[in-house]
Amino acid sequence: MSTLRNILMLAALSAASASLPVIAALGDSPAVRGDLTPADLSRVTAVTRPATDFTKPEPFEALPGGAGTTKKIVNRDIFSQIAANQPFEGEDTFKLGNALFRKFWVSSPSSTEASDGLGPLFNARSCQSCHLKDGRGQPPLGEEPAVSMFLRLSVPPHTAAEKASLADKSMLRIPEPTYGGQLQNFAIPGLKPEGRMRITYAEMPVTLGDGNVVSLRHPTYSVSDLSYGPMAPDVILSPRIAPPMIGLGLVEEI
Repeated sequence: MSTLRNILMLAALSAASASLPVIAALGDSPAVRGDLTPADLSRVTAVTRPATDFTKPEPFEALPGGAGTTKKIVNRDIFSQIAANQPFEGEDTFKLGNALFRKFWVSSPSSTEASDGLGPLFNARSCQSCHLKDGRGQPPLGEEPAVSMFLRLSVPPHTAAEKASLADKSMLRIPEPTYGGQLQNFAIPGLKPEGRMRITYAEMPVTLGDGNVVSLRHPTYSVSDLSYGPMAPDVILSPRIAPPMIGLGLVEEI
């Protein structure tokens, strides 16, 4: 419940509500927090004060990641930099984690024993393959294979036990009986991948508020080239694009 309270409090603060009683109702407002030094209390109060001038950005908007925001390298590798508030001693851990993130794994047996263990079925050979430069993925273009996007597989509950498991959150979804919870579109040599994700688009006109008409693409997802038998007729396909990696530490602090 305390985590939920903190999330609600952050939502209220980010909305820049001008009503302090609303914030106090969801959690302690800065004025009554007992865990802040006078200097921190002054800083937090200034940061969370509702904006009154919308003609220019607020000074804190230049630091979307708080004290961890870095501006050392503003290019395509900006998401891959160590947080600005990390001590020098933490660089070893960061660089080791970054090396593992970029490592390409291979199937066993292999002369590179530190990198073996891939497969037999998989979606990518490295974390970096999906989260390219620690950013988000993208849908495949044309007939190219999906690398940074995949399909979650599930079926509706059919038994009382399955319904109970979903209700009490001991299971978040019921896996497809043959292919499990995720379509794996790559395989090690000698084996066939489970199948291939297909995307077709239909152009749909949408009228905007000013009367202009734009065309948006409506995707339809399917699976082809199944290697291990048909899927359940009531299978549910849920497409997922690899999310960006930045900001995850801030989320964990909530």
